[in-house]
Parts: sequence; structure tokens; C-alpha cells
Amino acid sequence: MRSGLRLYGAVIVLAGGLTYWNSLSGPFILDDQTSIVGNEQIRRLWPPPDVLFPARELSTAGRPVVSVSFALNYAFDGLEVDGYHVVNVAIHLCCALLLFGVVRRTLNLPSVVVSGFSRTLLPQSAGHSANLALASALIWMLHPLQTEAVNYVTQRTELLMACFGLLTLYAGMRAHESTLARGVRLDADHAFVRSVRLQPDRGWAWQWLAVVACTLGAGSKESMATVPVLIVLFDRIFVFESLKEAWRVRWRLYLGLAASWIVLAALMWSGPRSSSTGFSTGVSPWVYLLNQTVLIVRYLRLTFWPSSLVIDYGVPQPLTLADVMPYAALLVLLLLSTMVALKYRPKLGFLGAWFFITLAPASSVLPIATWVGAERRMYLPLAAVVVLFVAMSATVRGATTIRVVVVVLLSAALAMGTVRRNRDYQSAITLAQTVIERYPHARAHTWLGEGLIIEGRREEGIAQLREATAGDAKAHLGLGLTLFEDGRLDEAVDQLQQFVRKEPLLLEVISARQTIGAAFLKQGKLGDAEAEFRELVRMRPADADAHGLLAEALFKQGKFEEAIGHYQQQLKAKPNLVDVLTNLGISSIAIGRVDEAIRHFRRAAELDPGNGGAERNLARALLEKRDYNEAAVHAERAIDLAADDPVAHDELGLALAGQGKLDEAIVEFRRSLQLDPNDAEVRDHLAAALRARAGSSPVKP
Repeated sequence: MRSGLRLYGAVIVLAGGLTYWNSLSGPFILDDQTSIVGNEQIRRLWPPPDVLFPARELSTAGRPVVSVSFALNYAFDGLEVDGYHVVNVAIHLCCALLLFGVVRRTLNLPSVVVSGFSRTLLPQSAGHSANLALASALIWMLHPLQTEAVNYVTQRTELLMACFGLLTLYAGMRAHESTLARGVRLDADHAFVRSVRLQPDRGWAWQWLAVVACTLGAGSKESMATVPVLIVLFDRIFVFESLKEAWRVRWRLYLGLAASWIVLAALMWSGPRSSSTGFSTGVSPWVYLLNQTVLIVRYLRLTFWPSSLVIDYGVPQPLTLADVMPYAALLVLLLLSTMVALKYRPKLGFLGAWFFITLAPASSVLPIATWVGAERRMYLPLAAVVVLFVAMSATVRGATTIRVVVVVLLSAALAMGTVRRNRDYQSAITLAQTVIERYPHARAHTWLGEGLIIEGRREEGIAQLREATAGDAKAHLGLGLTLFEDGRLDEAVDQLQQFVRKEPLLLEVISARQTIGAAFLKQGKLGDAEAEFRELVRMRPADADAHGLLAEALFKQGKFEEAIGHYQQQLKAKPNLVDVLTNLGISSIAIGRVDEAIRHFRRAAELDPGNGGAERNLARALLEKRDYNEAAVHAERAIDLAADDPVAHDELGLALAGQGKLDEAIVEFRRSLQLDPNDAEVRDHLAAALRARAGSSPVKP
């Protein structure tokens, strides 16, 4: 038996691996740019708070398990995208294996003594549970509707939640089986034996695994909150005669699973993604629900005919009940059918309940203002539809060979569709074009424009972004950043300011304000730049780069003392920035803190020993202290590194003059003037040296 199960497992892994082989080179797309590419918090695993608590508007906020997985990916692969895809595919395969295990063990439940049930869902298939489970797992795994969750790297949130959810259910089943292992087994014709009295579970290891998996799932995505409900419902329908009996036997497990809700509540306390998800987003729960009726019916259609897949359905539309009446009527009928089935055919009804319960968190009344629909939301609900399809198909009379051929052909067809859909994910441009062709909206034009710009087709990209600005605020951001790169600063500032006004709570506001401030610096509008960077610091007081930008604006205005404070804040997080140490040293000299300046310049020279400017700055600070001997050493090093640096020759001349070596000093001053004949200060130094040699006056540095 075990060798047969290993063979089934190998078939699942091989089929899934081959089908998703062409997905491994797809680029980072959409939210991947903020959650992975631009996310500094995954660049290190220590200290833990950085990776466990991402910025509030990231897709990984409140989902520490996913964030840690990305950090581990980064530790091994950097930003090499194939490593991230390998992990996503591996999780998908694990989900398929777990689904196989759950379905097989569920179909085998009639062969275990269970109080109160003597019928099976499929009596004639009880001896073929592994075959039915394999068919279910293959169809579910290879279905093209799953491609978004697997290819879109950030949707590891969905994958991990589903994986831990299935593991929780599987471990819960195994925990109960361990209790009954000492009971009386059923005979071949499944005659019911009532002589076994259920006792509290003894499968502690499986119970602990279920609780840990449930907790990790809660740390992956909020939808995990539905899994404890599913497990209780499963126990009541497939195992126990009543909820009271289920509680008597499984109360420890249920309490452990319920504890994951406390973890989830704690993770949600900070309000992650509150600008896009929840009842304060400006989208009515009723309007959102009406939108979902249309989309859920579409999901069901895609389940049976997965063509024209779309990665993004845009934002909620202002629909009325009259607009969606046919869709709403169909869903009400399906819900009523599920309720009736739960009463009269509860095992079938459980599958309907699985579908609606797992879909509910993202597709009911809790508005997600930025994503009205997403095919990835069908990742776990699809399992219920597939198992129901396989179960009903198994009731049709026919030769086993024919059934096997049908499963093989169906799996092959689904795999081909998945391979084709994977190709769409190989290019952000292609992916955006599929949305524009199949479900057009403004945001798709934004993504198309950004993709065109990345590939160097700037004018085409700018045209797409301009078209998108009427309906998508983020188009202003992409357009503004592009115009800034092109040096069209006034236009860039206008577009970026429009984005900030329309979406003040989005994470991308940070980069918008940074770019606005940088544009003001280039235009010489130092006061405006300072105001922009002050707002950045207010928004993100712990952001070292924000302090650095404000320090730069203050530095350029000669506000050295305040600039020093912000440079120091930046250095606390990034202590080895040579340019910052340099500006900090210059600011310190400007307000008379020469010793501090020497310390900063010395550190800069140590960090970058090939930097002639760092040696020159240190020499200048040492001249201020009249330490002519060491100043000469560092000035000579600066010249060795940059022989044509007129300032270094001037500083060496001053150091030599301070040592009384006037002839050598005069040579250095003259060399400096050869390199820069228009430097009046060096002319003064040369004249003073000549006078000093004639005995009239000393040279002053």
C-alpha cells in the first residue's frame, strides 16, 4: 500500500513540476515590486521585527510567515526571480499532495468504526479512494485557474495559507485516526460496528501539528480564519453524530485551533492595508457584495471553461441589485442548495459549504477597494468544486479503463492550458495586454505603460500612462517618475503631486515625495525641497533615507547644525555611508566642531581608502587644527590617488608651509595653479609663501 501511495505522490509531483517548469523565469510583477524588489525589510533576517512587521501597506503586512519566506529567499537568491518561483511551485505541489491525503482519508472513513454513520458518500468507490483522490489532486493542481497564485510571487500569501489550511485538516484527521487505531476495524462490506466507544484523542503529535499549522496559516493570510470552522463542520458531518460529542472528544484541538484567531487578531491590530481593505475604504459593503455576485459566477464559469483568464479585475463598480439580478439569483440558488444538502445529504453539502466559506473572506461584504476580484481567490475553493465533480463522475456507470482515460485526457488538457497561461507571465507587457483585451480598465494601461518603459519604449509607455491617469491614480506616479528621469521636472512634479493628493495613504507616496523633493533640489527650490523632506520624516521618522534627504536640503541651504542631527540619524542605521560622513564633516567644520569633523573624515577615508576626496577633506580639517605633519601625509595620499586635483596640491602646500618648507610649498601652489589657473585663493597662498620666503610674513592656511 505504501509503495502505491508513493507512486501516486510521484505522479503528482512529476505532473505539477513539468506543468509549471516554464513558469520559473517569469519576472516580478505588480505588487512584487513593493513587497520584494523594493522591500528593504526582507534584506536581512535580523533583527526580527524588521522582517516580521513589514510596512503597513505592503501585501506582506500582518503576514509575517510570508515575509520571513521572502527574506529566506533573498538570503539564498538575492533578487534572482527563479528561486522565488521554485518556492511557489514547491508549495503548490505540497498543497496537491495534502489534498490527495485529505480526500483519500475522507473516502476511507467508512472503513473505520465511527459512531452514528453507516453510509458512504460513494459506496461503490470505497475500494478506489486513492484513485479518486489522485484524480482530484491532479485536476485541482493542473487547473489553469491556479496559475495566478503560483506565478504571481507575492501571492505566496494564498499558497501558504492554503498549504497550512490543508495540513491543519489532514493533521486533525490523523489525530482522530490515532484515537480509533485500537478500535474494531470494519470488514470488507463496511458493515457498521457500534461496539467502539470514542474516547478523547491520544494523537498528541498530530494535534500539535494541526495547531501549529493553523497558527502559521494565520500568519500567512487572514482567510485562514475559516479553517477551524471547516474542521468542526467536517467532524460533525463525517465523524460524529453531534457537535456535543465532537466537543467531548476534540475540545483540546478545537481550543488550540481557536487560539489562532487570537494570533490573527493581534496581527490585524495595527491595521495592515487599511487604506485598501475594510469598511473605511470608501467602498460600500453592499456595492462590493453586488460586484462579487458577478465575479463569483465568472469564477465558476472559469472553473469549467478556463479561457480568457485575467490577473486583475480592477476596482469595484457602482452596481445596483437590478444590474446583477441574474448572477445574484444563481448564487442564492446555490447557497440554498448547499443548505438543503447539509441537512439531507450532508457529505455533499460539506463541499458546497467548503466553497462558500473559503471564498467568503475576500468575496463577500468586506470591501477590498483596490482588487474587486482576483482568480487567486479560487485557489482553495476550487478544491470543493473539483472533488464534487470527481465524486459525481464516479457515480456514473462505466469501465474503470474509460474513467482512467478520461482523467488522463482531462489532466493533460488542463496542463496544456496552464502551460499556455504560464507564458503570459513571462512578460509584464503581455500580461497587461491580456487584461486590456479581456477585461479592460485604467490600471491595466498603467501596468502596460510601466512595462513598455522598462523595455525602453518610453514614448509608448508615457502615452499609455497618460491614458490611464483618468481612472488610475498610480498612473500619475509612474508618469511622474518617468518624466523626472527624462529631466522634465515641472511636469514630473505636477503628476507626482496629483498622485499624492489622490492616494495619500499608499506606500508609494514615499517614493513620490522623495522624487518631488529631488526635483526641487535640481531646480534650486531648496525651501520647497526641505518642506517635502520634512513631511517624509514626519511620515516615517525611523526611515534613515528620509533623514538623509532632509539633511541634504538643509546642508545646501547652509543650515549646518540641523543638518548634522539628521545626518546622524541616517548614520545610526547606515554607519558606513562615505558621502554622508563627508557632508557631516563639512557641516561640523562650518560650525566650528573641528574635532568632530576630523573624526568623520577619518572614518570616511578608512571606509574608502581609494577615495582621494576623503583624504583631501581630512587634510583640510587637520589644517584647521594646525596639525601640519598629519595634514601633509593625507594631502600626499590625496595626490597619489588623484594627481590632477588642484585642491590637494594647495592643501599640501599649506601643510608644507606650516612646517616651514616654503620652497616645497611654493612648488605645490604653482602646481595647483597650473591645474586651475583661476583659483584666486591659491594665488593668495602662493603670494604669501613668496613673501614669507623673502622674510616678510608667514603663510596662513
